Amino acid sequence: MENRKLHYKMYKSGKTWVVAGICTVSFGLAVLNNHVQASANETDENVQIVQSAESNSVTVSGASGTATQASSASAQQSNVASQSSSSVSSSASVQQSSSASTSSSAQQSVGSNAVTVAQQSNSSNAASTIVSDPNDPNYDFNYAPTFNSKFNQNYHYNNPQGFSNDIQSIVPQYDENGKVKYWEVYYLGTQYPNNFKYSSHWYGVKTTDFVTFTPLVNEANPTSKDNVAIPDAVYKDKNGNAVEVADNNKNGIPWDYVATGSVVLNNAINNKPLVTKDQWGNAIDANAKLSYFSTFSNTGGSKGIYLAYSNNGSQFHPYSDAPAVTSDIVGKQPSTDFRDPFVTNNGKQLIMYVAGGLNHKMFTLTSTDGVNWSHNPNDDVQLDGLVETPSIQTIKGQTIMFFSAQAGIVGDQKIGYTKYITGNLDKNGIFKPTGKVQVLDNGTDLYAGNYVKIDNDTVAYVGWISDWVYSPTIWTQSAFPGNQHAGGFSLPRVLQYENQKVLTTPIEPGQTKLDSKTKVKSTKNVVKVPSSKKVEIQYDAGSNKKIYLVRNAHNSITITFANNKMTVTRKEDKNVFKGMNVTTSTSLENTKIKRVVLYVDNSSVEIYLPQLKKMFTVQDIPNEHANQAYSLKTDKSGKVNVYSFTGSVDSNYVNGLYSSAQDKLNKMKSRFGSEASHLSSVYYANKNLKTAMSYINKAKNVSGDATANIYLAMANYYLSNANYWNDVSSDLKVDANSVADRYVTRLGQAKASYNKATKALNAARSKMNKKHSRANVNAYNKALTAYRASQKTYDAFVNDVYSQTSGALKDTKRQAAAAKRKVSSDNAQLSKLKKAMKKHHSKKQAKKLAAQYKKLTKQAKSNKNAYSKLINKEKAIVRFSKEISTINRDNKALKTAKSKASKAKSAVKKHNTRKNKAAYAKLAKQVKSLTKAIKNAESYISKNSATFR
Repeated sequence: MENRKLHYKMYKSGKTWVVAGICTVSFGLAVLNNHVQASANETDENVQIVQSAESNSVTVSGASGTATQASSASAQQSNVASQSSSSVSSSASVQQSSSASTSSSAQQSVGSNAVTVAQQSNSSNAASTIVSDPNDPNYDFNYAPTFNSKFNQNYHYNNPQGFSNDIQSIVPQYDENGKVKYWEVYYLGTQYPNNFKYSSHWYGVKTTDFVTFTPLVNEANPTSKDNVAIPDAVYKDKNGNAVEVADNNKNGIPWDYVATGSVVLNNAINNKPLVTKDQWGNAIDANAKLSYFSTFSNTGGSKGIYLAYSNNGSQFHPYSDAPAVTSDIVGKQPSTDFRDPFVTNNGKQLIMYVAGGLNHKMFTLTSTDGVNWSHNPNDDVQLDGLVETPSIQTIKGQTIMFFSAQAGIVGDQKIGYTKYITGNLDKNGIFKPTGKVQVLDNGTDLYAGNYVKIDNDTVAYVGWISDWVYSPTIWTQSAFPGNQHAGGFSLPRVLQYENQKVLTTPIEPGQTKLDSKTKVKSTKNVVKVPSSKKVEIQYDAGSNKKIYLVRNAHNSITITFANNKMTVTRKEDKNVFKGMNVTTSTSLENTKIKRVVLYVDNSSVEIYLPQLKKMFTVQDIPNEHANQAYSLKTDKSGKVNVYSFTGSVDSNYVNGLYSSAQDKLNKMKSRFGSEASHLSSVYYANKNLKTAMSYINKAKNVSGDATANIYLAMANYYLSNANYWNDVSSDLKVDANSVADRYVTRLGQAKASYNKATKALNAARSKMNKKHSRANVNAYNKALTAYRASQKTYDAFVNDVYSQTSGALKDTKRQAAAAKRKVSSDNAQLSKLKKAMKKHHSKKQAKKLAAQYKKLTKQAKSNKNAYSKLINKEKAIVRFSKEISTINRDNKALKTAKSKASKAKSAVKKHNTRKNKAAYAKLAKQVKSLTKAIKNAESYISKNSATFR
C-alpha cells in the first residue's frame, strides 16, 4: 500500500525501552492486530520493531532511515508520545443524527440546551470554496465515514467531523464590564482522516455553561475552516490547495502536525504587549491571543514549540517561520521529548512548563518578552513515568500541577491517567512540588484535559474520554469498517480542594427527570438502561457489592466494592484488541458506599461516588450498534432510579427545586419533632440545602456573568443531594422509637466494647507488672489507648441517649398537654349534652341526643386513656433520664473510688493495720455499690427502650 507509515509510542519497562507501533495506510487506518513491541537495551543506539507478518507487519531497524520508517532515531526518543497519533474519545454535547451514508445537516437538543451541529451538505463544503471529487475519498471532504455517528454521544459534546483528542486551552472572553461572556475551548482535531493520516489542527468552540458548545466563528457550518484556530497545511484538495488555512493567513504555515499547547494574552503582564510585530512586519494587537504549541513533522519528528497570534478572533498566524523554542534549550537529555507547553506568568515574566515525556519531568522556562526563553534545570519538576500536558492551577490557596501520565503497558493492560501534585510558588512564581502524586479521575479513560479558574475556590475542567495508549485501535478500518469519526469531551466537572485532595463535582447536562424507580433485591432483578441516562443506585446496607452493566456477550462493565476498594473491569473482546480489557481500582477511604451514580452514554460510563466526590471514567464503545442499551444488575438490595436530561439548569429551575427540597425537609422536621436533629439524614439534607443556597446567592451576585451558570450547576448538584437525604428520611419510622432504639442499641454495643477494653487493659497491666519488657510496655500502651477510645465512645453515647430522652420528654409533654385539652373539651361537651338531655324533647330528638352522648362518651374515654398513657410515659421518661444521670454521675464517682481503693489496697499490703483495712473495706463497698447502681441503670435503659414508643 502507498504511504505506509509507522506511528509509535515509547515507554520504559524495567531496563529496556519498548515501542508500541501502529501501521497506517493512505485510505484508512490498519492497526496491527497484535500490538507492536520493540525492546532494546537502554544503552543501545539502535531500535528494532518487529511484528508478525500475519498482522500487516513491518520491521524498522537502525537509528536512522527514510520517512517511511518514521524517523527511527526520533522514535527511539519517542517525541510523539502524546500527540503523535490521532485518537478517539467518547464525549459530546449532542448526538448527531446523520447516518454513515449521508452528510446532511442535523440538529439535536437536550431539552432547551439545544446545540446545533450542522453537518454540511454537498453544496456546503468543509473545504469552503474547494470543489471536491465525490468519487475519491482522499479529496472528498464530505466523505460519509468522517460523519459516521456510531460513536456519537447523546449528552456529551461530539466533534463535527473526523477525530478529536487533547483539550488545549479554555480561555474566558470578557465584556466591557469585565464579566465573562463565554469561554473559548480549543481542542485537537483531525478533520479529514481520509485525506492524510496523523495530522491535526486546533478546532475552536465556545460555551457559556460547559454543557452547550457552538463553533467558534461559523456556527452554520461547523466543519468550515473558519472554525479552525490553528491549521495544518498538509490537508490539500486534488489541486494542491490547502483547505484549512484561512485566506488572510498569507505568510505560509511553517509547522506541520499541530499538537498540544496553551493560549495567553499578549498584554497579560502589566497590560503591555509582549510582541508588536511578526517576522513579516504585520502588526500584532496589544490584546491579541498568543498560542504556544508543540508540533511534529508529518513523518513523526519533533519540530519544537511555535508561537502564533490571533488578532480580533482571526485564525492564528505564525509569529515567525521558525520555532520559538526547541529542545536544544534544555541540553542533552535521555530523550528528545519536549512538548505540550503550558504558559502562565508571575506578573513580571512568562513561565512555560514543557512536558519532558520520557524524561519523566516537566521542564521550566522563563521569558520577559515571549520570544527569548531561558532554562534553569533547578526549576524542573521531577516526576515518574511518561508525563504530558501540564497545567498549574491554584484552588483555595493551594497550588497544584495537573498532568497526564502513562504507565504504559502493564501485563495485558494499557493504562493512562490524569494526575496532580500539590506544591507552592517560590518568590519567582515557579512551581515547587511538595506533596505526593495523586489521581484526579480514578479511571484510565480521562486524559489530556484542560482547566479554567472560576473563582478562588473553584476550577472548571473538561477532559477527553479516551487514552493515547490504546485509542488509535478504535478508529481502524479493520475493526470498524467505514467509521472514521470519533471524539469529544468528558462530562464537565468542578474541581475544589479540601482535606489535602482535589474533589470532583459533575456538571450535569440538564434538568433531571425521573423515568423509573425500581426496587432490586438480587441479580434476578434486571433494570434496562438506555445509553443516554443518569442512573442512581441507593443501597439499603452492606459494604461488599457488585454492579453489572452488560450490553452483549462481548461488551460489559463490572463494578465491585470490596476490601476498601472499588474495582472496575471493562470487557471489550470483539472488535478491539486486548488493550480494551482493563481492570483498575481505587480506594474507598474506609467509606461504606451507599450511593452510586452512573452517567451512561453511547460511548462512556462515568462512575461517581458522591460520598467521596470521586469520579471514575470508563470508555465503553458500542461494538455492535450505536446506543445499545445496558442490562443493569446488582447483587445487593436497594433502589435503582433512572433519569433523563431535559431542559437547561437555569435560575427558575434551581429556585423551584430549592423550594421543593426545602418543603420536603420542613415536613421531615415536623414529622420527627425535636428528635430531628438526631437524624443524620435530616442533618445532611439540611447541610446540602444550605450549600445549595450559598451557590444560588453566588449566581445572583454575578448576574450577567457566565460563571453564574457554574454556580447554578453546583446548586443543582447539592439540591439533588438534599432530595436524596430527604428520601432517606421518608423511609424512617414515624414514631420516635426508631431513633431511641438505635441509640440504646449503640449504647449497649459501646458498653460491651468499653468492658472488653477494660479487661484487655487490666490483663496488659498485669503482664507488664510481672515482666517489664519493651513488648509488654508497648502492649500496655496500646491497650490503654484502646481503653480510652472506647471509654470516650461510651460516654458520648450515654450523653446522646440522655439528649434523646430530653427531646422525647419535650415531645411527650407537648402531646400530653394536647391530650389534656382534648379531655377538658370532651368533659365540657358531655356536660352540655347532659343538660340538653334533661330538657323535654320529642322522642326523635331525645334519641339523637342519646346517640351523640354515647359517641362522645366513647371518644372521651379514649382521649382520657391516651392522656393517661402520655402521663405514664412522661413519668417513665423522667425515670429513664434519671437512670442515665445515674450512669453519668456514678461513672465519675466509680473512677475516683476505684483509684482510691487501689491505693488503699496497696497500703494494706504494706501496713496491714486495722485502720488501713477499714479504709480499704469502706472503699471496696463503695465501688461495689456504684458498680451495682450503674449496672441496674444500664439494665433499665436496655429493657425500657419501649418508653419512647
